[in-house]
Amino acid sequence: MTIPSPLHDCIAKYELKWSKPEADSRVGASTGYMEEQLLCEFLPWGDGGCSILASTGSVELEYAAIRKKVGVFDAGNRGTIYLLGSERLPFIDRMTTQKLTDMKVGESRLAFIIDRKGRIVSDIIVVCEDNQILIDCDVTTTQTIIDHFEKYIVTDDVIVQNKTKEKHRIWLLGPCANDVDGLKHAQFTLPLEFLGEQGIAIVVDQGEAEQVWYSLIEQQVRPVGWNALNMIRVEELTPMFRIDFDNANLPHETSVCDSRVRFDKGCYLGQEVVARMESLGRPKQQLVSLEIVGDALPVAGTQIWDQQSNGEGKAIGVVTSSAMSPMRGGDIAVIAMVKSAYSAEKTQVFPWIGSEQIEAVVQPLSPKEEPA
Repeated sequence: MTIPSPLHDCIAKYELKWSKPEADSRVGASTGYMEEQLLCEFLPWGDGGCSILASTGSVELEYAAIRKKVGVFDAGNRGTIYLLGSERLPFIDRMTTQKLTDMKVGESRLAFIIDRKGRIVSDIIVVCEDNQILIDCDVTTTQTIIDHFEKYIVTDDVIVQNKTKEKHRIWLLGPCANDVDGLKHAQFTLPLEFLGEQGIAIVVDQGEAEQVWYSLIEQQVRPVGWNALNMIRVEELTPMFRIDFDNANLPHETSVCDSRVRFDKGCYLGQEVVARMESLGRPKQQLVSLEIVGDALPVAGTQIWDQQSNGEGKAIGVVTSSAMSPMRGGDIAVIAMVKSAYSAEKTQVFPWIGSEQIEAVVQPLSPKEEPA
């Protein structure tokens, strides 16, 4: 079932005014400016998920807003689950890979929910509130998480509520996200390892979303779409659930265990598989970064081979995300899933682009450092 954003209509009315020099190549001609109205574009998020803003018309301006100051994103792609009851914190602790029993009110942490076989059920943000736990998740996995939780609630004093239709998320992204005035609604920090960029999430009732949105626009906060945000995410080499990894993967295959798995915590569902992988072996495949030789852009789904040849060699991986990186002088940023035998630093691999192969060098995905 598609869940419409309460902000879709007001965002669709947003028109970006873009001024640019008039094209005139005549020597000595006067220079003037012409103004265009750029309209918003939307894209679908998952099967039965929602529609999100792709761009207001200028990815460049949106990218600059996030990198230099602050941008606002309509995060209708996030689901909302609340856990209530006196045993809510011990329950979510034993259902996830993260240590959560020591959380303080207002804290937010990334965590994997995994099944008995160690496979990822979902990648979530856990937020500790006064009398409840907020589970912030991909909107397409909300019901899957609830069904998973309810299988393991026996005598626990825990109540699970799906509030996705009642609550909405608005993201403020960029170095000045915390400087925006007048935010009176519940909010939490977006962990840096989630998107690769600083930010906060504002939690509002669906009926209040438009009011909050327009108050931000009045403060000259620029609306930004997924195209600009995703460019930054890939540029920062930050894997994302449902894009770079999914329910078929083990935590160790994602290369983000540092931010989501605590190996010193107590028992949790699927712990034996995770601990065994950590101490005795390595996964069959792993997310890595690729340094591309040249300026070709291998899109998501591009096959990666172990050698450059005409018909010889074998496929050893696939590109999961890619983007042009302004912060790297226009170089290409790539995240890829490759077999572990080819995941070592500086391993040479060869993505196919059309009928041609290009060269690439494997690099590890490094943990993010929170800004001082």
